[in-house]
Amino acid sequence: MDQKLNITLIVPVYNVRRYLEQCVRSILEQSYSIFEVLLVDDGSTDGSGELCDRLSSENDCVRTVHKENAGLGFARNTGLDNLCPESTHVMFVDSDDWLESDMVETLARAIEDTGADCVLGGFTKRDDKGSPQFEFKLEDAVWEGDELAKRFIPRVCGSSPEMSDSIPMSVCSSIFATRNINEHILRFPSEREVISEDFVFKYKYLRTSNKVVTTSNVGYSYRTNLSSLTTSYRPDRFDASLFFYDYALRLVADSPSESECVLRLKKTLFINIKMCISQEVPRVSGKSRRDACRAIHNMAGDERLMKVINDYPCERLRFKQKAFVQLLRHQAANVLYMAAVKGVI
Repeated sequence: MDQKLNITLIVPVYNVRRYLEQCVRSILEQSYSIFEVLLVDDGSTDGSGELCDRLSSENDCVRTVHKENAGLGFARNTGLDNLCPESTHVMFVDSDDWLESDMVETLARAIEDTGADCVLGGFTKRDDKGSPQFEFKLEDAVWEGDELAKRFIPRVCGSSPEMSDSIPMSVCSSIFATRNINEHILRFPSEREVISEDFVFKYKYLRTSNKVVTTSNVGYSYRTNLSSLTTSYRPDRFDASLFFYDYALRLVADSPSESECVLRLKKTLFINIKMCISQEVPRVSGKSRRDACRAIHNMAGDERLMKVINDYPCERLRFKQKAFVQLLRHQAANVLYMAAVKGVI
């Protein structure tokens, strides 16, 4: 079957020598011919940059760009800035992940068959040995008009109070049209400033789209990194979570579905606060129980968070989620701490 899309896969690379070759090999072995693989070496210090050069020399469709370290979002931007003029579509792949052999073809055919501006697929979370841990699957559907603006796009902001119906903020397992990206000058902010830089790009892109297609394909294999978010302490995560919430509120302002987006962003904030509290346990933060409880108490008592809680329809939440928000409301730091230690928060 003829191919209509010239797809560039942008792969930011930073100190992933152990996984990079598997990632690139999974791209080159796709059933859909890849136009170009663009490796963006973000100042790696473990030999990943040299491996990028070797992979480029061995494969005509692989190209490497080297840059100083500035983070994932800016590395993706460098990839966008270096696209070939012939590239019609873009896909982002993280360098420690890999793709099932028919993944790109399934997504590309969905665009070819519908004329959509982009396609979103699901993913499979896998451990370091490749064993599946969790599967996220979207429905096979085409979204346009009010269905796109008022029912689909808000799900990128998070879940409704009653359900877990969000669409992941990640830009991976999706294909975007270069035309839309260039016409609207879409770029990523730094994740060092905005904790969900993917959301910013994805939301803006979807707002430029007239038609979006989703597929039940789960061929994007996302490698879970136990030494990353859940075990790496970030002292400013609470403030960063509130900053992202305010940033996202400005982003969705005056949209056709602003009120629904805001409601869902509030639930996303609660999820981010859970992460903040879970990171206060001694094995992650290195703090004593007393200091951890003090930090949790300060979070729960924050006026900005209290305002969100007081304006949120907590009665619509499921039991466990409602209990968490009520514990925040009552600043029950010791209970929240024990829940975090036991991993039940």
